[in-house]
Amino acid sequence: MTIKRAAVLLDYCSFYIAGVDEVSVPLDHDLRGVVASDNCINVSALPWNEGETTITLGRFEELPPQAALPRFDGVLRTPEYRVDLFDANMPEILSMEVPDARTRVRIWMNRPLCPDDVIIALG
Repeated sequence: MTIKRAAVLLDYCSFYIAGVDEVSVPLDHDLRGVVASDNCINVSALPWNEGETTITLGRFEELPPQAALPRFDGVLRTPEYRVDLFDANMPEILSMEVPDARTRVRIWMNRPLCPDDVIIALG
């Protein structure tokens, strides 16, 4: 697999990570920056009027080591053996195939809310 990157202007202040189609997005009422259900992860992002959010997606083993602990470390159901990143108006930001029906996801952000740099490690 390769490391994938995208710089996006998001209409809303978050994007979503899912391993199945037709998910209910968990809402971040407490402004934690990342909230998750078994099927979807809601990740804070920079508002569109403040600039692009750079998103990096890759296998944990292929990404450079991070100095800090991840902001999120959990498991996502991936019965379709893929992970899709999207937002309300963009059906696909990035996607990656995964080998298992459950995938560990770790997320690093340069700020707890409204980050402009997000790294997502799978596996």
